[in-house]
Amino acid sequence: MIIDLDDTLIEDVQAVRASIVQTLSTVALPTDGETIELALQLIRSMWKAHPHRHNGPLSHVSGWEALWLPRENAELPGPVIESLRQHEIQVWAAILASREADPARATTAAQTYRSFRNDLIRPLPDTQATLALLHRNHRLWLATNGLPTHQQRKLAKAGLTGSFDRILVSGDVGAAKSNPAFASAIMRELAREGLRVCLVVGDSITQDLQLASNGGWAAAHICPAGACDGTVTNPETTVTHIRSLSQVTCKCPPPALRRSSL
Repeated sequence: MIIDLDDTLIEDVQAVRASIVQTLSTVALPTDGETIELALQLIRSMWKAHPHRHNGPLSHVSGWEALWLPRENAELPGPVIESLRQHEIQVWAAILASREADPARATTAAQTYRSFRNDLIRPLPDTQATLALLHRNHRLWLATNGLPTHQQRKLAKAGLTGSFDRILVSGDVGAAKSNPAFASAIMRELAREGLRVCLVVGDSITQDLQLASNGGWAAAHICPAGACDGTVTNPETTVTHIRSLSQVTCKCPPPALRRSSL
């Protein structure tokens, strides 16, 4: 079984919003919806324009992830790490300026966001118990986009590293999950180990469902709000919609009677 990380195993979008609210409050900015949306807009647009945005392992890092990437053991050149540090400060300076606040407080804001966001790394409810249950009959592979050291650190801090037999990060694979090259890399590993995919689980239509489509695998789309319109380009790919990982079902024969499956 191939499982996504952010907003499947650990909270991401809501954790980002909560961290922004806490940071805005710390620097005495309003925390209304309009200010939060403006902050998110600046975070996205400034990351999109960053000179290293499309280079190597940073290619598949989101704007809000770029604000708290690790600075040590990140396997990035020194000048790139320094540019990321400056980027954090510049983003918060722009957010402060947008509300006519003192941009000089940007360093404090950047440090505050890092601290709050790191503190919110935790597994979603029932995640650990569900993974343990699924692991009884399946090998579990994690598939995630991002900087490898960052994704590995989040997984470890959430206490989930030991739940997975294989961890595949776009920065290591060299392609995003939505890229056919990612599915091809998985297929090569499957063939090498004599495995097949039972299910791909994730919350993203563009990434997780596309990965399933590229591989011709069944998918479970997590959409907590209820009904969703997740579709795939491969009409032969079966997609079910669920509210959380705990609702995943993938019926395979008992281990003694089946070929190994993910």
